Parts: sequence; structure tokens; C-alpha cells
Amino acid sequence: MAEDTRKSNNAPPNDAPVTDESLPQRRKPKHDFPTTQAGKMWEAFGNPAEPVNEMPGGTYNSAGGKPKEVTWKSAFEWKSGDAKRWYKAPCARDALLVGLGGGATVGGVTAIIGGLKSMGRAANFSVAGFVILSLGQYGWCESRRKEEAKGMAAAVIGMKMLQEKRQREKEAEEAKAVAAAAEAERLKEEHRQKQKSSWSFW
Repeated sequence: MAEDTRKSNNAPPNDAPVTDESLPQRRKPKHDFPTTQAGKMWEAFGNPAEPVNEMPGGTYNSAGGKPKEVTWKSAFEWKSGDAKRWYKAPCARDALLVGLGGGATVGGVTAIIGGLKSMGRAANFSVAGFVILSLGQYGWCESRRKEEAKGMAAAVIGMKMLQEKRQREKEAEEAKAVAAAAEAERLKEEHRQKQKSSWSFW
């Protein structure tokens, strides 16, 4: 049987533009999904499509431009995003956690030993313990990071030397193989010449 080819009045015409109301709206996800490895690299090192000779966030070309002058006032400039990321600095989290735990312990022990009369002294001891332990943990963590960086630099140099040694060994083996092939070719040619001279009658 033939199908009904009549147009219904409710159907929109084919050339009518599609509006945003007709499309289903996608809701924002409830949780933030982890970024990919490429996304993390872009966040850390910037977009690879940007010019290579331009400093990140800079306004000059390092190949021929003049850098912006840095003064001692630049160290005290506060940017809007600094308040949200100061604790993300390397070793800051460990130092703060050790300082909080140590300061609370020192203050608590002082309050228990001294009683209610020593609350002011316990608070002072707690703050002093927090500052001293935080600075000590931060210094120890930074020294450990510097040692790790030195170890990584030594490992990179060692790997580079190992690669160079392997490359030299490979080149020496290739040279030996070429020399052996040339020697074999020479011996084969000599053998052919001897056979030719021994069987010739003229």
C-alpha cells in the first residue's frame, strides 16, 4: 500500500531555522571531571599554539624585545588570584599541617599543666609553636626538594651519558660490520680473480 505523503499542518517547514528553544538544554555537570594529561600540560606550560619567543603573560618578544623592568616593589604587588593559591605553593600544605598540629599540641599541653590561669600563656605558646614548627617543616621540605632536584639533574646527565655511550657502541658495531662486509667482498673478489686466472687458457 502507498504511504500517506500529505504534509501535516503541525510540522515546521524544511527551510525554517532551528531555534535554541527547540533543542534540549544540556545541564551543567554536578561534579568537576578530572582534566586530561594534555589539559594539565596546557595549564602548566601554556598553549603550544602561542608564539614560542613570547614569555607567558609577557608583552615582549625575547628574541629582540626589551623586558619589563622589575623593581623591589614588584615583590609586594598583590594580584587578585594570589589569595586563592598561596597555599598551593610547594611545601606550604605540609608546613601548615605540621604547624597546626604542633601548635595545638604545645598550647594544649601548656593549658593542661598550667590550668585555667595559664590560658593566655597557652595561647602564646600555641602561636609560637605553630610559627616555629611551620618554618622548620617548610625549610626541611625545601631542602629535600633541592636535593631531589639535584638527584634528578644527575640522573638526567647519567641517562644522557648512557645514551651517548650506547650510540658510540652502536656506531662502532656498525663500523665493524661495514669493515667486515668490505673485507668479505675483497676476499670474494680475490677468490674470483684467482679462479678466473687459473681456468683461463689464453
